Amino acid sequence: MSSIIVKLRSRPIIGIGVILAFYFFGVLGILSNSKEWFIEKTAFNLSLSFIILILYQRKYSWSLLWAFLFCYLVGFIAEYLGVNFGLIFGEYLYPDTLGPQMGGVPIIIGINWFLITFCVASLIFPLKVNIILKIMLATVITVLIDVLIEPVAMELNFWNWENNQIPLQNYIGWAVISLFIFSFYALVKLPLKNKVSLILLLCQVVFFVALNLFLIW
Repeated sequence: MSSIIVKLRSRPIIGIGVILAFYFFGVLGILSNSKEWFIEKTAFNLSLSFIILILYQRKYSWSLLWAFLFCYLVGFIAEYLGVNFGLIFGEYLYPDTLGPQMGGVPIIIGINWFLITFCVASLIFPLKVNIILKIMLATVITVLIDVLIEPVAMELNFWNWENNQIPLQNYIGWAVISLFIFSFYALVKLPLKNKVSLILLLCQVVFFVALNLFLIW
């Protein structure tokens, strides 16, 4: 098993190929008559993306572990407060589309927070600018990604907003939580050199842009 992992890590083209294939066929599948089958595989796709991201991480360290745990817990707790008390993001509910839940929140949702924020950080943090500017820019980009995600998420029944209206509070909440997470990443000096993170970020953006174009608009 270890030899297989070593071989995979030395060939990032394999991970990149898997990511491209899953997101490409994910778009086609959701736009096809087999839409429901592909939607049901969303949690699997997020899990696979996470595994590939970690597999092709150049450096493993305690700061990577702390960053993941912090992001997962902050993201999950924020979602829990939103679903159960209407705090931070507003009034919304998760159906069972994204898999097993705890307290009304899909277990996979913390993984999703890490995927997005890590990939955005890997793009922005290497820039030679002030760290405060990096954190602010990463936060803005993350909120813009959520702007793409929200209409598609509602259409695919990932989560449901009260009165089917996405509140401004949601985007403010995303900004606050993202700012908190990126600040922690900077504090622990999260190792961001990753062989697939930028491709994964691009695939996520293209995925939601495509579904907004062909499914929503």
